Amino acid sequence: MSKPWAGGPWELIETPSKTMDVNSHPAVYIANEMAFAHNSMLRGLNSIYLQAPYVHEPRDVADLLFFVKALAGWVSHHHVLEEEKMFPGFEKHHAFQPALKRLFAYGAETKPADYNAATLHGIIEEMAPGLRQHLSDEIQSLLSMRPYDGEALLKVYKDCEAEAGKQDKNVIPPMVLGLRDVTFQGGNQWPAMPPLSEWIVHYVFARKHSGSWRFLPCDTWGRPRPLALAEDQSSGSVAVFAS
Repeated sequence: MSKPWAGGPWELIETPSKTMDVNSHPAVYIANEMAFAHNSMLRGLNSIYLQAPYVHEPRDVADLLFFVKALAGWVSHHHVLEEEKMFPGFEKHHAFQPALKRLFAYGAETKPADYNAATLHGIIEEMAPGLRQHLSDEIQSLLSMRPYDGEALLKVYKDCEAEAGKQDKNVIPPMVLGLRDVTFQGGNQWPAMPPLSEWIVHYVFARKHSGSWRFLPCDTWGRPRPLALAEDQSSGSVAVFAS
């Protein structure tokens, strides 16, 4: 496929399950789950970055800006949870955080008439390298916790997971399910969900902001699909795909 996709320009993180048994210790299981979540964040950034120059119509701009706001809000919430509950002793100030706040503000406050792809690119370019490094380093930090009490670690993780589940169901589940890739590194079923959950998300929760979810790199079932707006690298033309 000549069209660029959400696996770049910021490289995805190798999941521990590629080389390790996730059942060997809760720290490995948690690291693996977090790697999937972190890759979803990177796919979101990549998707926005790749499509931003080709969004021009006011409705499309408004939808993309909501996606920007939703992604930045999710990443911020994720790191607040980690700092307050999972890693309370870790350093709390990361280099990417000021740019992450600007990304959220850009998505929340920019009017479609004032949208500028170069400005959005600049914010992402400032933030993404540091964020990507942090997301990768965090997996190694989790793996280093194998000498510790696994059940205690798992309880903290489950508490964070439950707190994360309280976020807006019209925003976070549709976005996250469309940012995962069930084919990644040989296939996966992340995140584990009750039966029919994907159908409920697709037909109920995703409807409110369905215009924004056009820009996601996968469908609700985590199956990769062409980006809605992206340049065909073989021809230089912009390919537009219906949701």
